[in-house]
Amino acid sequence: MTKPKYTSEERKLVMAENLKRNKERAKAKGYTQKSAARESAIEKGEKTYTGFTVCKHCGSCEKYVSTWGCAPCAIKSGLEKLNNEELMKPYRTKEKVSNKTYRYRSKKFSEALILTPEEHQRILFIYKECAIITEKTGVLHHVDHIYPISKGGLHHPDNLQILTATENIRKGNKLL
Repeated sequence: MTKPKYTSEERKLVMAENLKRNKERAKAKGYTQKSAARESAIEKGEKTYTGFTVCKHCGSCEKYVSTWGCAPCAIKSGLEKLNNEELMKPYRTKEKVSNKTYRYRSKKFSEALILTPEEHQRILFIYKECAIITEKTGVLHHVDHIYPISKGGLHHPDNLQILTATENIRKGNKLL
């Protein structure tokens, strides 16, 4: 095992000296950590402020309060990441997309339906019955909305029926 260059006390002294030297260099070049515009933006609760240095990529002076980074460049790089299919593939799974679609459709097409506890129990019973039928027959069954939600139907026990998966998929959002 090699002997360390510095003891912990010596390391602290070296780090303090380096920090002091870096601060002196930054001060000599005119760099400061404090910005009146940034401090003002923080007091106002704003996310961005106009800095004095120009971005070398886009030429903007708009900076984020939290990171001191260029706001337009951060937005551009964020959009590039969002539009990169390979990068976003783990976040766009089929379950997430279908859940998002379900929430959108239920919000757009359904009324805010308040179910009584009995109606809620009936719905749970229908789903349990569907699972039992699937298990007994070995054929996959779905709980289907007789009047489709996409056509304005409600998620109510009177609007539910049990169909085989093939029948349900064939039916789609049609009225029979």
